[in-house]
Amino acid sequence: MSESSNHSIYFVPGLHRGLRVLEILGEAGKPMSLSEISQVMKLSRSSVFRLIYTLRQMGFLKEAEQANSYTLGARVLNLGFAYLNQLPITTIARPHLSALRDKTGVSAHLSVLEGHDVLYLGSHQARTGFVSNMVTGTRTAAYASAIGWCLLVSLSDDELEAFCEGQEMTAYTEHTPTNAAALKSRVDQVRAQGFIVSRGFREPGGSSVAVPVRDNSGKVAACINISGPDTGFDFDRLDSFYIPETRATALQISREMGYGGPG
Repeated sequence: MSESSNHSIYFVPGLHRGLRVLEILGEAGKPMSLSEISQVMKLSRSSVFRLIYTLRQMGFLKEAEQANSYTLGARVLNLGFAYLNQLPITTIARPHLSALRDKTGVSAHLSVLEGHDVLYLGSHQARTGFVSNMVTGTRTAAYASAIGWCLLVSLSDDELEAFCEGQEMTAYTEHTPTNAAALKSRVDQVRAQGFIVSRGFREPGGSSVAVPVRDNSGKVAACINISGPDTGFDFDRLDSFYIPETRATALQISREMGYGGPG
């Protein structure tokens, strides 16, 4: 935000100092004492004490296990999660998917699980002739696609059994799971390696790399993938380029959704 000509009138120093305390503790990543915070802020201990007292009363700070040291409180998390909830995943993912599409030359997509279906929320078509036939709003059966297997990773074995109940699991290709045990095997593969490569799994002549996207709780919230005809890929670079780039993009999106786990 640009500085107003009336900056000295509008600017509230006390509010600025209070927010700086939160920033300093957030950047430290560990509890800090009153003296340490005072030194960083270049303020007297009495001034910082009043800031800390106010923030503790509001739940933004709490006293750490070590006496006279402080750390961020739960109310800071509540604000952070409220901010994340205001940002649709499509908004978060859009620039990352566009960059992935441009870097790989292959169409990039964002999908979520809705009922028994994969629902495509975003589609960034390749700028070359190697486009995907999956566009925003497309639905496909989750059991029968690599994206679906990614989206089912957070389900327990019992939940996967329930997911399959009542479904007519038709085989589209020889790779299609047609029962709960076969679907579990595919989902376990994604759990083990963190991604899935599909080469003709859904239809002959088409390939994709799919990676789960996780939210702040660590659960799978969505899936991103790059997909297109086999002619759009250089399969000699699958392990060295396409998979790492797709995984890195999924992690970037996950981080912006509050995920703090391993990549």
